Amino acid sequence: MQFWRVLEVFPNGNRDWLAQIEDQAPQHGIETPNEMASFLCQFGHETAGFTRFEENLNYSASRLMKVWPRRFPDIQVASLYAHRPELLAEKVYGNRMGNDTPGDGWRYRGRGPQLTGKNNYRKAGNLVGLDLLADPDRMLEPAAGVKVACVAWKVMGLREHDDDSDARA
Repeated sequence: MQFWRVLEVFPNGNRDWLAQIEDQAPQHGIETPNEMASFLCQFGHETAGFTRFEENLNYSASRLMKVWPRRFPDIQVASLYAHRPELLAEKVYGNRMGNDTPGDGWRYRGRGPQLTGKNNYRKAGNLVGLDLLADPDRMLEPAAGVKVACVAWKVMGLREHDDDSDARA
């Protein structure tokens, strides 16, 4: 897919990230128009049109109740975590996804193509040869983030669905 066409679809998208996609996707077997469309659709959704590459955990109390109704069943509980991103990360991600040390929920919050949790940072790092556990902010670098996204797309078998014109799959 040509870079200028990607910019037409995502006119406010970060050009460094889009250039990395254009460069790396074919190297990882994301080559056909349907494959690229599926990849861009998923990645574009996770990054708000290639404009945000780090999870925003700065929620109001009412929004917390909508996003995580089981964890925040009422306004009193939600108010304790509203507009407190680090505390919220520990509440929603602590003791899950391999986050086993205090601070891991925040340290391994969603970055790049929405990689979240210590286990996923470890797996992704091993797949692409980067120590993402030691430096999770590497996922904010376009080259690293796109490489992880491309490799994950292949390893997770997502490309199996992208040539059959079945967007729901």
